[in-house]
Amino acid sequence: MRKNIFLILPLFAVAALVGFSLSKTTPVGAQQDPKQARIEVLTQKLKDAVADAQKNGEFYIDEQHGGERLYAGETAKKIKALEKEVGNEIRELKARPAEERAKTIAAVNAFNDKYLYKVPEQPKQVVQYGGRVGNVQGTKTGSTESYYSQDYAYVVDYQTGKVLDVTIRAHEVGEPDWFIDLTPRYTKAQLEQMAVDFIAEQKLGVDLATLKVDHSQKIGTFFFNWYGEGGKHLQVGFAQGGQLISYTNAGFYEGL
Repeated sequence: MRKNIFLILPLFAVAALVGFSLSKTTPVGAQQDPKQARIEVLTQKLKDAVADAQKNGEFYIDEQHGGERLYAGETAKKIKALEKEVGNEIRELKARPAEERAKTIAAVNAFNDKYLYKVPEQPKQVVQYGGRVGNVQGTKTGSTESYYSQDYAYVVDYQTGKVLDVTIRAHEVGEPDWFIDLTPRYTKAQLEQMAVDFIAEQKLGVDLATLKVDHSQKIGTFFFNWYGEGGKHLQVGFAQGGQLISYTNAGFYEGL
């Protein structure tokens, strides 16, 4: 079961965000696409900066995590800023046209309007493009992108407009805390029925009674999990106040 519901905001994890290999090169004599050429220039820029930082930068030893050597001071600021700059540009180079992404953002907004904002004072989410992704919780997908808002991270099939994964995301240092309603408003049984109803509304063509059940709860949050063959997994998570905090469809794509 997925115990950790929080995802790192993709903007600051360059390789994971943009889906490129730092060792990728173009065969000698091949005619290179201008976008790919620019990606390789940016990639080399980041590699050179990292190499310089490793040789000349400031570090400290994190004794609380096994003595890990981490960037410090101006080196940490420089590398983080460069990762963000490079990641943002490569993400845009690899992205679909903005007008097409706008349609997917509209689909995420429609999902939010239907399934979020069920609890008092939940902020309206402003959805932004995060990059291309190739899987949902390790299960491969064919046409998916990541999006994020101030409180959530999403994976969306852009061909169908269906949200396949949504979860409260981790925040960077300096960002406001995420919103989560832990008011003891619903019982576990009520939340489980809400999860069952939610799955039914996704029209996945799946009979939950045929799947293995493994539900869990932790500090006012409840996670309802169903598992099928071949690693297929459905999860719906609610905070006790009734706020949707996670949904995962890993592999149940037939009904979409």
